[in-house]
Amino acid sequence: MSASADASPRPLSFVVVGSCIVDFCVSVPRLPEPGETVLADSVTRSLGGKGANQATALRRLGGEVAIVACVGCDDFGEAFLDFFRQEGIETGFLHRDPSAPTGMAFPMVLPGGGNAIVAAPSASMRLPEAAVAAAAARIRQAAALLVQLEVPAAAAAAAMAVARQAGVPVFLNPAPAVEAAARLAAGADVLIPNEMEAEALTGTPVRAPEDALRAADRLRALGPEVVVVTLGERGAAVSGPGIRRISPAYPVAALDSTGAGDAFCAGLADARCRGAGWSEALDFACACGALACRGRGAIPWLPTAAEARRFAASR
Repeated sequence: MSASADASPRPLSFVVVGSCIVDFCVSVPRLPEPGETVLADSVTRSLGGKGANQATALRRLGGEVAIVACVGCDDFGEAFLDFFRQEGIETGFLHRDPSAPTGMAFPMVLPGGGNAIVAAPSASMRLPEAAVAAAAARIRQAAALLVQLEVPAAAAAAAMAVARQAGVPVFLNPAPAVEAAARLAAGADVLIPNEMEAEALTGTPVRAPEDALRAADRLRALGPEVVVVTLGERGAAVSGPGIRRISPAYPVAALDSTGAGDAFCAGLADARCRGAGWSEALDFACACGALACRGRGAIPWLPTAAEARRFAASR
């Protein structure tokens, strides 16, 4: 039996430092041109944000998860608290800021499941370093730390420093491609950009899987031991010690790719921490990402480990 499929004697422990953002998914036939109005077919509201998505994905894969994030003192912030409690995600490090609303995002979902997203992180960008300091002991005990960049760079850097000092692997998803991304990448063990973020970090176009593999090679020079460039429906490319590979995506009837990258990141971290090799972990992550595209919104469609294994085996 593969390492990612084995039942662990005790759940793995993860800490996620990231955003909590309410998604208003708008289904559109195409993206509007400047000055143009395009009528939406539907609007779906769901809880999301890269931090909340990755924390929930890890929890559904069987991990014990704590989230370090910031929400507003509003109804949406309360909804996140209630949701995390229902999912069994630790909320002791969820900071509430009375001066900013909980973040919101507006994914414009195209036919075929592709999307473009406008996000207003709001409270997520007010995550204080004090909240990270409060979670330091929890980070030191984790199997891995997952970080994205819808939070202040200082908070992300502080969390990564705690993990590095304790020998805890850091998985950095440099999304969105903010100015501090290259500097923060130096402190990551595993860097997981998509093709646009890889292009922003390298300054070279990423148009094909082979381009992504070359970009992954170049990004390792920033400091990460392993770089995985995600390519959506074209799979992912990985460059690391002893591995240089393009892994195809699993075919799926995609309705909405919102959250697919977050499911991929969670699947990759979970599989690696359970002892899977990189090829196996990449395949498992691709299965998790594909299953996240089954319906509208992100969190409602994040898979369990059993679902991901069955899906991969069936294909």
